Amino acid sequence: MPDTVPQFSAKTWKAPNLAISSIAGNIQPHHEVALADLVLKRETLQSSIKKIIEDYQPDVVGLSAMTFQFDTARKVASFIKSLRSDIKTVIGGYHATLMYEDIASSDEGKPFDYIIRGEGEKTFGDMLDALEGKQRWENISGLSYRCNGSFLHNTQRPLENLDTLQLPRRDARVWKGYLFSGKRLDMVETSRGCTMTCNFCSMNRMYGRTFRTYSFERIVRDLANAKKNGAKYIAFADDNITLNVKRFESLCDAIVAAGHNDLRYIVQASTTGIASSPTLVQKMARAGIQIVFLGIENVSERNLKMMNKGNILEKTKRAIEYLHNNNILIVGGMIIGHSEDKEEDIAQNFEFFDRANIDFYGEQIITPYPKTGMRDILLKEDLVTNISDYSRYNGFWANVRTKYLSSEDLQFLRWKYKRQYSTFFKTTPVFKANFAMVNLLRALILRPYYRIKNIITSIGKTEHDLFERDMKSLAAMNKFFATDK
Repeated sequence: MPDTVPQFSAKTWKAPNLAISSIAGNIQPHHEVALADLVLKRETLQSSIKKIIEDYQPDVVGLSAMTFQFDTARKVASFIKSLRSDIKTVIGGYHATLMYEDIASSDEGKPFDYIIRGEGEKTFGDMLDALEGKQRWENISGLSYRCNGSFLHNTQRPLENLDTLQLPRRDARVWKGYLFSGKRLDMVETSRGCTMTCNFCSMNRMYGRTFRTYSFERIVRDLANAKKNGAKYIAFADDNITLNVKRFESLCDAIVAAGHNDLRYIVQASTTGIASSPTLVQKMARAGIQIVFLGIENVSERNLKMMNKGNILEKTKRAIEYLHNNNILIVGGMIIGHSEDKEEDIAQNFEFFDRANIDFYGEQIITPYPKTGMRDILLKEDLVTNISDYSRYNGFWANVRTKYLSSEDLQFLRWKYKRQYSTFFKTTPVFKANFAMVNLLRALILRPYYRIKNIITSIGKTEHDLFERDMKSLAAMNKFFATDK
């Protein structure tokens, strides 16, 4: 889908969808397959969809969507049906997996002929076989399909054996332009799943509490394939790559041995995993890992307990030290808006990030994602202010209140403290070398420059005027159809 999260620039971060690439790689070779990542066509969405339908004349169109992208997926499917009503449309991804019953029993399901639940590599191929008369519909696990005007839901498909999956079909991509900070970007996964019990995450509804890994030989082949297709940056899509620290260390060694440390890597990791071993971070640096999205989450012991994270603050400090000592940049994951939060609690998190020289702020307002334990807690406490408009469920928009702050307060305070503490320099990955010099530049030049710039752009405007201007602009960024308001 073309929808992007407002915290991350749609101009500098354009990532391919690994799920549809992997599904394409596991379809029988007699099918003609084309991959169209709509994130590359945000400015010309409808005309680009129309042209690709005309050029390829597909029998089946599959759509993958996160929760906040589902409304766009529904509109894309309806638009495709308006172009050619005989095209079969399929919806998959996290939202379809978690909410298939709601989709199937409401008007939301009208544009779709099939719903794929869970991992799609084998289910999608079986569905194509059924369309060719080679399979019986009722025998395809993980599939929901229409019968006599309503959806029937087959049994859940067991998790895939990753050893049986083929490489993603990067050669089937129709459009070019995947990038991060001006360099060609691709996605690779080395594992799936996470065994942690964080109650704000819906991952367990996709994979259960499991952790499955690819062989190093397969990962190395995948990296070689991505490099062959022009990648300079690789983002590892693993849910928790540090769950097995010894394995991750060995993976870094394998990347170096295979000569793939000429690539630059982005990973997401837990503070516990990173803090557990200084050797791990040294090997990460040698392997070419340049940026880590670090799950700091919050600096309040009370809030960490509420998220089932435990008191990880000291581990967080150690993880930051290890990463910065090895010149690895940090995207700090921050979750604010917990039930007991006041303004000082939110300020405390931004102040910690500032003191710790976190390079990029990945701050989110806690979101009551469907089927999560956190949603149940927040609903019970009557703190959810937006129950059903999932298009705003991307971590940026405030869909909750606290016992002391309204949704509007949370939205404003997130903006206020991000504007106060985060600078452009912290978001620029090319300045990697010497953190002592980095900190000096921040203190003497960059922070004063951006504060002066903020003062100049604020002349004649109140703080709330600036806030409203920014929110209006960001609210419009994922509107692609005339019906969107």
